[in-house]
Amino acid sequence: MSETGKRAVSWVMLMIFSLVIFCSSAFIIVNADHDCTGEKCSICMELAECHKTLNTLGTAVSGTLQLTLMLCIAVSLCRIIIKSHSKHTTLISLKVELLN
Repeated sequence: MSETGKRAVSWVMLMIFSLVIFCSSAFIIVNADHDCTGEKCSICMELAECHKTLNTLGTAVSGTLQLTLMLCIAVSLCRIIIKSHSKHTTLISLKVELLN
């Protein structure tokens, strides 16, 4: 597999893990105080699965993913800023003819 392919797979995996962690956390937050219907409450079952998912991935993994994602965003923003400020506008780049 080429280096570009490996990077793409890494980005996809990072996004999937981040999405799973974010969605599980959001579901737990939104449904934390739901009206339970009893022993076979579907929301309680889903909350248990979300807790299980977060525990399986572990706090260290989620922290590492969040830190990695924040660093990737910062690097991307820095690249965009550097590219936008590194363009030199000269008479040649503007294709100005200097005729007397």
